[in-house]
Amino acid sequence: MGSPFRIIVSCQDSVGLSQTIQKAQSLAQDLEMQLSDYQVSSDLSQVNQRAGSGQFYPIQEPFRAILKESLWAKQQSGGDLTIFIGKLVAAWRIARKTQILPDPAMLQKWAKAIQSPCLEFNADSSSIRLTNADCQLDVGSIGKGFVAQRVLDYLVKSGYPYALVDAGGKISASQVNPQGDAWKVALELPNSKKISTDLIEIKNQSIASSGKTYQQVEIAGKNYSHVINPKTGIGLEHARSATAIAPDGARADWIATAATIMELDELQVMLKSFPQVQLLVWEYQKGELEILLNHGILKVD
Repeated sequence: MGSPFRIIVSCQDSVGLSQTIQKAQSLAQDLEMQLSDYQVSSDLSQVNQRAGSGQFYPIQEPFRAILKESLWAKQQSGGDLTIFIGKLVAAWRIARKTQILPDPAMLQKWAKAIQSPCLEFNADSSSIRLTNADCQLDVGSIGKGFVAQRVLDYLVKSGYPYALVDAGGKISASQVNPQGDAWKVALELPNSKKISTDLIEIKNQSIASSGKTYQQVEIAGKNYSHVINPKTGIGLEHARSATAIAPDGARADWIATAATIMELDELQVMLKSFPQVQLLVWEYQKGELEILLNHGILKVD
């Protein structure tokens, strides 16, 4: 999905490990060929190309699984997170290259369209269709975490229970060794040496971060994030970032993204439905770092 991919395995006997890693990488490539909008021939791209035509397109189990979690995410976030923003994502990708603001009328049109139901399954849920041409799938808010978790699950089932998978910064991990030691992950908060030196321990968990640090564009004096508010069609203008830890990679991924969009009070209500999720939300205001929400990640003195 256009990002680096890394696998780390902790083991004493490496016999057969190389072959298992190759199969794990093949699994990641197969998932990409189902879910990436960068691949014209992917299942996701094929579904998008048929949007509004009335045609169903057959999908595989991973695709159905990510759709199920994504629809749940849309419900839990009150519509602040949705995977039907493909047209908006494409428009803002062009904007980042040209530094020209997308047509506001088109953004509003697409944002309105994706508020209605966009997806239909056939009778046995083996095929799907998008009911409106303005609804296009984009799994950027959940895909990398989903792939990381699927690859980790494969490694564990293949006899390598101590592993970490990093899919473009979305990390899923088991534990380091039979003693139950946790992996230590550095939390990158630009311009903040104090917090970036804190190490977070994860074990049988996933961690994901979202924000506009690396993907943003300045147009007419305003900075716009690659994260889009689906209710307005506009890239986020605030400097908020978030890190989520959850038992599942896809869930950590979408909750981190949702946390940059949702109002804080709504976010706190949503977290009540996810007792195993930890979340940190922060923002730079006038050059100063402000912690907006610390839900179990940073140690409080």
